Amino acid sequence: MTKCGIKVTYLSAVPSPSESTPKFRVAICGAGIGGLVLAITIGKYDPSMPVDLYEGRDSIDTGGVGIIIAKKTHEVLIELGLFDEFKQISTYDLERSRSPKIRRSDIREGGYHWFHRPDHHELSPMHHQDIIVVLQRHLPPSCTVHSKKRLVNYMEPEEVDAHSTSSIRLEFTDGTTATTDVLIGADGIRSVVRKTMFEAASNDNEDGKTDLKQYIDATFTGMSVYRALISAETLGKENPENASLRDMIMYSGKGRSLVTYPIAKGSIINVAAFVCDPSSTGTHFEGRWVSDATRDELVEHFDDFEPDVRTVLELCEKPTKWALHVVKPLPFCARNRVALVGDACHAMTNHFGAGTVQAIDDAFILGRLIAHPLTPLSRVHDALRIYEEIRLPVARILASLSLSTGWMYSFMAPGYYDGTRNEDDEDDCGIGSYEREGMEVLKQEILKGWNTLHESDSSPQAWVDAELKLQVLAGQIAN
Repeated sequence: MTKCGIKVTYLSAVPSPSESTPKFRVAICGAGIGGLVLAITIGKYDPSMPVDLYEGRDSIDTGGVGIIIAKKTHEVLIELGLFDEFKQISTYDLERSRSPKIRRSDIREGGYHWFHRPDHHELSPMHHQDIIVVLQRHLPPSCTVHSKKRLVNYMEPEEVDAHSTSSIRLEFTDGTTATTDVLIGADGIRSVVRKTMFEAASNDNEDGKTDLKQYIDATFTGMSVYRALISAETLGKENPENASLRDMIMYSGKGRSLVTYPIAKGSIINVAAFVCDPSSTGTHFEGRWVSDATRDELVEHFDDFEPDVRTVLELCEKPTKWALHVVKPLPFCARNRVALVGDACHAMTNHFGAGTVQAIDDAFILGRLIAHPLTPLSRVHDALRIYEEIRLPVARILASLSLSTGWMYSFMAPGYYDGTRNEDDEDDCGIGSYEREGMEVLKQEILKGWNTLHESDSSPQAWVDAELKLQVLAGQIAN
């Protein structure tokens, strides 16, 4: 028969876990969305597999701000039995989500509508806190959560080969240690697992042609984002017609942009205001990556933006300022029996709203591979390699597109319209031909990026390919 374009012959039945697959232990460092979804996925497809979930904080963090879930992620939520509960916490009906609207807004007296992304780019805003609470409820009985356990290092057996079954040693900041058979780094942009992985790979890199240590630290994008949550009720009293009350809006301007959308069933408005400085891209960022900011500082950056924006920012009483860093495109994300997911693997900017979606997709594919009956401990290396082949190229492309889209929203993308306004050949809306033509080119480029996201395989589709690769490696299918 033919499967995914490959002619295959089935050699034997897939063994059940109880019959032939030795169980092994999985440690996940980081109890964010990616780590939680990974634990849930493993528990669903192999309920007997013990999972240790290590979190550096006192408890799983339920704070945070707005999160975007793309429509294509719904298939994963359905597979994992999460969809109905996610429907309850989405601002919009998940089955009738809305597409973002984009405006040109750095015009003090009033901006104008730029374009509206097509319906197939529908997004569902949610509160990070609500998502974490739902995921916690679905952690399997086989998962043990360890709080206040921040990893400082892991050590693989001295004599390790691709199919080694010796334990991995974990060392934590409190001086304690633990062992595991498989380690997954879901520990964010400053991942200790990534650091240890690439230090070890660098030490083993005999030819030295590639500086693998360059992938240890995240790099500064030159963008900072001010984050805040404001009361929808308060905004409604100040300005009942403000578009931020109803829709996801991207307000674009030269060197700055702002995205707002309602979360928590419309009771809270999530605000993310970007300030861009291309000259600092790739430089070492001095100071804390996340710091307190003032409302006056934020308002000053957007003083020349249209009234709706200024009204929203005046209500941001305690904004925080985040220096946006990204992880360089990694050459690999799995080594021996250790792998990376989410921000630890491909931390990206916010401009696609794709970071959370990519973490969920990582977790779903990796979790199913780990839990599969054809993945005994001696074959975990193969499963992680398949995960890397399936997920890493997609995530790298989307991370790159997200960053370039951010520069486009701020009219600072090299080779594109630079935000200049003039009075040549103005139309009825007061938009000159240079601006009009430049904005049209930008729009088409931005939509190309969004189409790439939309056209990439959903995780259940990608899983078909991943399982086929696993079956071929295991000898269950012959070409």
